Amino acid sequence: MKRKVLIVLTVSMLFLGSVITATVDGQLIIWADDTRTPIFKELAEDYTEMTGIVVTVYEMTMDAITEQVVTASPAGEGPDLIVGAHDWIGRLVRNGTIAAIDLPEDLLLQFDPVTIDAMSFEGKLYGVPYSREGVALLYNKDLVPEPPQTWDELIAITREITNPAIGQYGFIVELPFPYNSFPVLSALGGYIFGQSPEGTLLMDDIGLDSVGMILGATLIDWLIEEGLMPGEIPWETMTGLLSEGKAGMVITGPWSIPIAESGGVNVGVAPIPTICGQRPRPFVGVSGIMVNAYSPNKAIIQDFIENQYATKESMLKIFEMDPRPSAFIPAFEATRDDPVMNAFAESISFGMPIPNVPEMNTVWSVWTDAMTLICNQTLSPHEALRQATKVLEDTFSN
Repeated sequence: MKRKVLIVLTVSMLFLGSVITATVDGQLIIWADDTRTPIFKELAEDYTEMTGIVVTVYEMTMDAITEQVVTASPAGEGPDLIVGAHDWIGRLVRNGTIAAIDLPEDLLLQFDPVTIDAMSFEGKLYGVPYSREGVALLYNKDLVPEPPQTWDELIAITREITNPAIGQYGFIVELPFPYNSFPVLSALGGYIFGQSPEGTLLMDDIGLDSVGMILGATLIDWLIEEGLMPGEIPWETMTGLLSEGKAGMVITGPWSIPIAESGGVNVGVAPIPTICGQRPRPFVGVSGIMVNAYSPNKAIIQDFIENQYATKESMLKIFEMDPRPSAFIPAFEATRDDPVMNAFAESISFGMPIPNVPEMNTVWSVWTDAMTLICNQTLSPHEALRQATKVLEDTFSN
């Protein structure tokens, strides 16, 4: 039975940089960014109406959340829950900011397993996901009526369409930053960190110079050598070619669709073609909620998660306000009539979570430097990636 309350149910306000909240026994405080605040405000209002428990949602920037929660929480001035990305988890676990979460087995099984892996650290779950995102193959239907199924087909289409004289390319991917190109780098076995049988990342097993990673980088290197793809394709160049209708196929995410459509491009989305019969493995980014380890309201938090947040109805509300493939399988199944969302979901179903350890900041930098050396033909893929691995091994050992 829903109980009406005669108080203001939820407050949403702009967080201006100084800590202005404190955890309160018997109430919940949530920190979220501007996109998610309206969503969680609605969930909070519904929960308060059902239970009489006051839930307050504060709007902050993502950077402010990660910076402030570390110092505010031990002082009792933080939130009970934060809304954020899975790659925050390693840092927040190591400094003791967030707590492990136990979910009933039947509820746990209703989430996409990749998203549960993403929200886990050293064998324990530290976040409850609501969405997943990653890259797929966007294609211009006017240049590529049917998307390729294999890498050989992609190369054949690329040869047919590419004309550097007019600035047109059959296939491009953002370079040298390796996020979008990782499906090619991973398809033949490339990886960042090894994993134990329990799923713990092994920081002494760095895979940038693994055979699979080198083979994948060699495929990109060959495209550049053949003149089928520019050696450097920063974000601005990639989106420019896409919106101008001068790119037949692009590995990118759903955030690029409005850019393409703004130029009148007839966009299709498909999974990335197989390479030597192997599925490319894009990085998967996951968003969800995490629990303040210092919160005095763990029982209320558990109830909010199980009975308000992790439900089909709530997950569909989140999807409607922030349309990305839902991590909650019942909600995703209810949105399968969206072909674009389906294509992205299929692509990332083969993916792997971005490693959620703080060391990834260093990996991105060193890895990008290595890809730069490959793309400008300064070093071979083997030389550049072996050099990068040695830098990371030395850095992490110290």
